[in-house]
Amino acid sequence: MKGDLLADLRAAFRQRAARDRVILIQSLEAGDISQIEWIAHRLAGSAGMFGFSDVAEAALAIDDGFAAGRGLDANAAARLVSELEALA
Repeated sequence: MKGDLLADLRAAFRQRAARDRVILIQSLEAGDISQIEWIAHRLAGSAGMFGFSDVAEAALAIDDGFAAGRGLDANAAARLVSELEALA
């Protein structure tokens, strides 16, 4: 039973990540820094819980950059988009 629940949660995470990818791309194109920061922060905290460490690491790189006052790293953003694409 627990295995089925985890599989369902991972599937739900993948669906949400697909939507996040679209919103992230739109936000990058529009320069919506607050939306980018929110998505990265949320993914940094949640992706690893479901076993998606590559997504978590990519999101954390963005989140850390904002936390340190460095702003958005375009390479880190591109990596996160790529990692989200790989979940599809």
